[in-house]
Amino acid sequence: MRNIISPILLLLFGVHDPSNFASAFRTTSSTTTSARPSRSALRLIRGRCARTALAIGTTTSTSTSTSITSPFVVKHPLEGKEDDDEEWDVVVVGSGVGGLCAASMCARYGLRTVCVEAHEHAGGVSHSFERRTSVVDDIGGGNGKPFVFDSGPSLLSGMSASSGSTNPLRQVLDAIGTSHRVEWIKYDGWMIHDTSCPITDDKSRFRLTTGNGGEWERSIERKAGMESSVEFVKFRDRMMGPNGLSESSALIPPMALRGDIGAIITMSSYLLKFLAIGTKGALLTGPFVECMNRYELRDDFNRRWFDYLAFALSGLDAAHTQAAPVAYTMIDLHGEGAVLDYPKGGMDSLISALVEGLEMKRGDGEDGTRRGELRLKSRVDKFILVDEDGKAKCDGVQLRDGTRLRARRGVICNAPLWNMARILEDSVLDKKTIPNHDVIASAVKEVREQANAMQMSGSFMHLHLGIPSDGLPDDLDCHHSVLNLERDITEEQNLVIVSIPTVFDQSLAPPGYHVIHAYTAASENFKDWDDKLEGGYDDGKTEQNDYKRGKAYNELKEEKAEALWIALERIIPDIRERARRAGSVVEVGTPLTHRRFNRRYRGTYGPAPSDGKDVWELPGPKTPITGLLACGDTTFPGIGLPGVAASGTIAANTLVDPIAQLRLMGELKSTGALQ
Repeated sequence: MRNIISPILLLLFGVHDPSNFASAFRTTSSTTTSARPSRSALRLIRGRCARTALAIGTTTSTSTSTSITSPFVVKHPLEGKEDDDEEWDVVVVGSGVGGLCAASMCARYGLRTVCVEAHEHAGGVSHSFERRTSVVDDIGGGNGKPFVFDSGPSLLSGMSASSGSTNPLRQVLDAIGTSHRVEWIKYDGWMIHDTSCPITDDKSRFRLTTGNGGEWERSIERKAGMESSVEFVKFRDRMMGPNGLSESSALIPPMALRGDIGAIITMSSYLLKFLAIGTKGALLTGPFVECMNRYELRDDFNRRWFDYLAFALSGLDAAHTQAAPVAYTMIDLHGEGAVLDYPKGGMDSLISALVEGLEMKRGDGEDGTRRGELRLKSRVDKFILVDEDGKAKCDGVQLRDGTRLRARRGVICNAPLWNMARILEDSVLDKKTIPNHDVIASAVKEVREQANAMQMSGSFMHLHLGIPSDGLPDDLDCHHSVLNLERDITEEQNLVIVSIPTVFDQSLAPPGYHVIHAYTAASENFKDWDDKLEGGYDDGKTEQNDYKRGKAYNELKEEKAEALWIALERIIPDIRERARRAGSVVEVGTPLTHRRFNRRYRGTYGPAPSDGKDVWELPGPKTPITGLLACGDTTFPGIGLPGVAASGTIAANTLVDPIAQLRLMGELKSTGALQ
């Protein structure tokens, strides 16, 4: 029974042990007052339970500009507020996809929200950047057109669906009213290059084709034989059949989740689906390898294939990747009519849609009110921490320039847990200015202990190229994975992922050129770079330009980048010659580059299982500090664009009345955007 209950509590409250459920119930209350809900608040929730169905039906307008103002929390002047402090309902720290989803959802709920970002670009790891070369204009008529590069992920699915998408990121765009702002380019797969085979061998390259038309099964047969193809079909049918694990992984949308007791209300319409998960919950929250074992997937090729797929999703193999995201991805890859999606104009088009949702006017007619604001180059130096009834509480943030942003309802931090812990520690250095310093310092220490206990996956080497496209095949695929399938997928530099989005979006480069992004996927050991940092270690202040670019750094950079060039030669044999031509662009990024530009502690991709654990066990949005919530890949449900979008949605939901959340869910259901 324990194995059934534990994953259910994990999905709902982020609780891993049923014995901790009572304490979780006590601490998952409104973050705007104290950690324990008042009796009057509980009576209000219970009284509204009876009116839930009525409340859903009270919003007849499906306009995405409607604000949903929550009556649950009374606005009040903040204690200790100085005259020049800015006062907001919500302050969001960091404009990664998780932070932008949280901020835009808060604005959608009618909360005055400011999102502050230290970088000059929004988007976090998903931001885009430009490079120009005057030579292009001279030889190719580029008219000053830049090369536009995606800094991170560019393989998405479930985004172009006209209705009913289960992708949490698409659901956010639908909720904030900007899904129509992104034009999605659809395509049907990617190439895999197996370096264990000579490049002249037909088995050295094969293609994953999406959908259920049989192309992928035929690729498996050509690569590994009929028996492997048959085993895959049997496994897929068991995973994706009616009431299977894949279906169960998508039953409950993040729009229905929140980090407090109000989840009892917001999940009420999904109760039967929730119960239907039953014993499958233990499999979904365990390692994916248990699904392979349970459903007798013994074929060597298929097991290696799912190791690769798990690693591409989480930076971990199938023995350490939670089953839920892999099971969910199987729907996106092998469901009827499944396609992959790329945002025309690059990932910045997606980020712009989220920013527009944050800053757009909301309300009736042309007199609507702008509820949200994004501020770039606004680094948070400290959280404003106070003692409230013997407990640590976050009242807002202080920026590097001294600006203090107060938050009536709460602060949502999109920085990874390791970075957040460092900012919190900086916030309590001056004991003389913090009343009851020991109480607050104790809560900060608890966050630090959580951060220290959380292991992390590896980092990246990046290669961004702008090269002439003359003579390259017209049917060149956008995405490629280059790896040795005979080796452990987690071996350093075994997997190189390549994206060439200009094969279907020429707007990203001058005429006659391709842009290419190649990277080693979460397999770089940051220890190789420690001695290049001042002091020889990462002190957590990731935005600082604090590493040495001397001879040793450049030699290591060239050595580590070689694996990327070799992988690209599998796809474009003369890639080095093209990169040397006039007008080409070559940008090499190291784990230190990834750390600084993406604000990632030790350049990590994200969390890994703690010592003694098979899979990660991530906290929900609540932290030990009242009024401080977290979102992003170090919170439930974890790594990946769908995961961080879900975490941002859950954090925003937690700050509003459950009835307001239900109204929004009702609107989305009425338009078909939510199942």
